[in-house]
Amino acid sequence: MSSRRITAAAAAIAVLFLLSGPARADDPMRIVISRVDAGQFPTVRLVASVVDASGKAVPGLRPEDLQLREGNLPISPTVTLASLVYPVALAIVVDTSGSMSGRPLVDAKAAMATMITALGPNDQVAVLSFNATVRVVQPLTSDKTRALAAVGSITAGGDTAIYDAVVGAAQALDGADPTVRRAIVLLTDGLDTASRNTTASAVARLAAAGLPLYAVGLGENLDRSVLQALAQASPGGAAYIAPTSAQLAGLYTALAEQILTEYSIEYHSAATALPDGAIVPFELSVSRGGVVARAASSFAIPAGHGAREAPASTAPATKELTPAVVVTADDHSSSWVVSLLGAMTALMFVLWLYELTLYVGSGQRRRVLALIRDAAVEPEEPTRATVLRRLARPLRGLGGPLLRVLPARFLEQMRERLELAGAPISEAEFIGIRFASTAGFALALGLIVFLVRGGLESAAIGGVFGAAAGLSIPGFVLGSMARRRKNAIRKALVPTLDMLALSADAGLAFDGAIAQVVLRWKNPLSEELRRLLLEFQMGRDRRQALRELARRTDLPDVGRFVNAVIQADTLGVGL
Repeated sequence: MSSRRITAAAAAIAVLFLLSGPARADDPMRIVISRVDAGQFPTVRLVASVVDASGKAVPGLRPEDLQLREGNLPISPTVTLASLVYPVALAIVVDTSGSMSGRPLVDAKAAMATMITALGPNDQVAVLSFNATVRVVQPLTSDKTRALAAVGSITAGGDTAIYDAVVGAAQALDGADPTVRRAIVLLTDGLDTASRNTTASAVARLAAAGLPLYAVGLGENLDRSVLQALAQASPGGAAYIAPTSAQLAGLYTALAEQILTEYSIEYHSAATALPDGAIVPFELSVSRGGVVARAASSFAIPAGHGAREAPASTAPATKELTPAVVVTADDHSSSWVVSLLGAMTALMFVLWLYELTLYVGSGQRRRVLALIRDAAVEPEEPTRATVLRRLARPLRGLGGPLLRVLPARFLEQMRERLELAGAPISEAEFIGIRFASTAGFALALGLIVFLVRGGLESAAIGGVFGAAAGLSIPGFVLGSMARRRKNAIRKALVPTLDMLALSADAGLAFDGAIAQVVLRWKNPLSEELRRLLLEFQMGRDRRQALRELARRTDLPDVGRFVNAVIQADTLGVGL
């Protein structure tokens, strides 16, 4: 027991050896800004984490605790948990020179495995090792089993090429989706002796990539100034020292918690009057318990998004007279309009009938399907996620401006519908889809009518009906996705309850039992339980988090399970 306490105390002391300049060991908490994205200016997105003096995420923060000022102007940002919006692409790099042989490499591999296991199902990880050369043991993958196998295959021997490893890790993350959060975790126990790259080239590569580097130094034979320079060259980077390899597991656990509990902060910039290339400073602060932490940063207005000066006019404006267009009525327009109205009414009725049959169904049909279907949930096609990621940025560009003018009640209802469907896209992206669908159907049907019938009046009527269809179809699709997700959760509930019961019988706490379900299965229910576990770790009230789980699933069986857990927790009885 005494040796465990000594090890735990040493791990806590190791995390306190933070080398980044703005942070001190006596700081009660600090803000780490790891990403600033102004590509959709005036919409600006930040990714930041709030950590305490030991480098652990500060639990229990509310969105209103985070405050933002742009210049001297207070801003009201939208704050969400980044793990729910942006997945992580992580490059884990380990020194495999000869000095890492034996216990250091064994402990390093165990710490890396802990970090990989903590990642979510949509997160990606690449594993790299370096001695005199850099080797990509496992390219970016979301398959945690392959990543863990790659870690287990690493062996030690040779010299040390730290700068080459930094450049190689940045290159390994170049293929990641630009919307994900990227980061490098690098471990070394010595001095650079074999790199072809220099300190300056490694620093320049990190600055160009714009991703954080968490440099971990093991032992005493280190060049701390190099680790410090590499960490400071990256936004939100930091350098750590672990005196012995036994402290690596605790340090990597704290780093994983910091990365997975980052906040996504989005706001509308007030600097719309500035030209392209202008630097806009801002300050992010958090206040809790009388303690205030601040972090300042800035961004440059991208080309084509700044204010443009109107060109001076050198000649008086002249008006051109154009002949008026005379529109003649079509003798058959009235009959055609009646036909179009009938066709569109029939189409809407068919869509409504289809949705009704999917929602209701017969009792015999539901029982037969329940018997012939397995409880496992088929994974979604990877191509769907890839297409959505590629379309995310233009959809947010379409829906972002509309999102700010829509009524709050409408946005709340839309947010609830998206949560019931598993939140496949954000509110801005869904509004963008509806806008694009409405405009696309209106233009397509209007053009078809114009080519077939001729006349602007007929084309306008066709466009109106096309817009109505385009506005309705995304809602039908979203409702269908929500029903499929509820069916998947209902099928996965019984095996999940069995696993929770077995884990409780084995002596695991409720959180540990949930973690077993999250690690073993990938289905909508395990995703909801992963979110529940993450909210527990963030310090949210457990009863409130459980009730939110029941609300998001909208299933009576899950509601009864949540009530049972809350009642057991209130009475102090076992699960």
